[in-house]
Amino acid sequence: MGIIKQYWSVIRRLKMVHVLYNIRNYGKLKRNVQLYRKFGIRKSVVSPVSHSAISNPSAEKPWLDNDNASEFLQKHPAFGEFTAEIQQQMLQWPENGYMILQGKFKDLADKINAEVDRIIANKELDFDYTNSRVMNAWTRSEIISAAMNDKELKKVLSFLLGKEVIPFQTISFLKGSEQETHSDFIHMTTEPKGYLIAAWIALEDIGPEQGPLHYYPGSHKLPYVLGDSFEHSSNAWVVGDDLYGNFEKKIAEEVKASGIPKTIFHAKKGDVLIWHANLLHGGEEVTNKNSSRKSLVVHYFCGGDVLCYHEITQRPAVISFPSAG
Repeated sequence: MGIIKQYWSVIRRLKMVHVLYNIRNYGKLKRNVQLYRKFGIRKSVVSPVSHSAISNPSAEKPWLDNDNASEFLQKHPAFGEFTAEIQQQMLQWPENGYMILQGKFKDLADKINAEVDRIIANKELDFDYTNSRVMNAWTRSEIISAAMNDKELKKVLSFLLGKEVIPFQTISFLKGSEQETHSDFIHMTTEPKGYLIAAWIALEDIGPEQGPLHYYPGSHKLPYVLGDSFEHSSNAWVVGDDLYGNFEKKIAEEVKASGIPKTIFHAKKGDVLIWHANLLHGGEEVTNKNSSRKSLVVHYFCGGDVLCYHEITQRPAVISFPSAG
C-alpha cells in the first residue's frame, strides 16, 4: 500500500491525468463553458485552469468583505433570524474572518467518530497520502452527510457569503495535521474570489498536546496568494513538486510582515470553527505522539455565477450542483 501511495504522489502531479478525469466528468463541468466566456478564459473546460488564465477577473467579493460590513450585517433583515449567540459571533466575522459555534455538534460527535472507525475498519476508504486523514467519508455515511448538510449550519454559511453554499468535500482527521500555516484558497479557488468557506468540527476535546488548530485573526484581509505570487517549477505538463513548499514559505513571509498574532484554538467536543476562504491557519506540533485529534472539516463552495477550481493543481472543481441534477 505504501508503494501505491508513493506512485500516486507522482501520478497526481501529471496534468494529463487530471484532463482524463475531467473528460470523464464533462457532464458536471459543462456548466463552466459560460463562466469561462464570462471571465475571459480561452480554454476547454477539461483543460488545466489557473488564476493566470483569467483575462477578465471579477471585482465582486462576498458582501461582508466590503467596507462598513458590520453596519450592513446588523441591518440585514435575515440577521434577526439567528440566535443572539450566533449574532454575536457573526459581528466579529468582517474584522476577524472567523466565528465559533460552541457545542453545535456535541451530541453527534461520538456517532461521527464511530462512522469513521467503521469506514476504516471495513476498508471502505483508505487514508490519503498523509496517512492521518480520510477524504470524503460523507460518501459512505448518512450521519456524516447529514452533518455537512445541517440546515442551521448551511444557513449561517450562506448568510456570511451572501450566496447559497454547496458542500464540496469532507476531511476526517484522526490526529493533528501539524500543517504549516496556509490559506485554503490555493487548494479550492473561486472566481470571483472568496466564495469558499470551511467548517471545522471538533469531535473531541482538544488540548495543547494534541496539535490544536491555530489561526491569525484578520489575516483574511491580506492579499490572496495564488500560483503567480511566488516562484515554482510547474509547467504545462506537471505540477511542480516545489509548488506547495514555496507556497508555505510565501505565506510565512506574509504572516511575519503582517505582524498579526497567532491564536491557538483549544476546542471542546462539538465546537465548530468557521473560517473565511483566505484566513491563514494551520496545525500546532503534536507533542503527545500517542494522542488523537479527531475532527471533521467540511469545505463549501458557492454555485450559480461562481467558477470553482483548484489553483494549486489547476483542476476545475467537479461538483454536483443542484442545477446539474
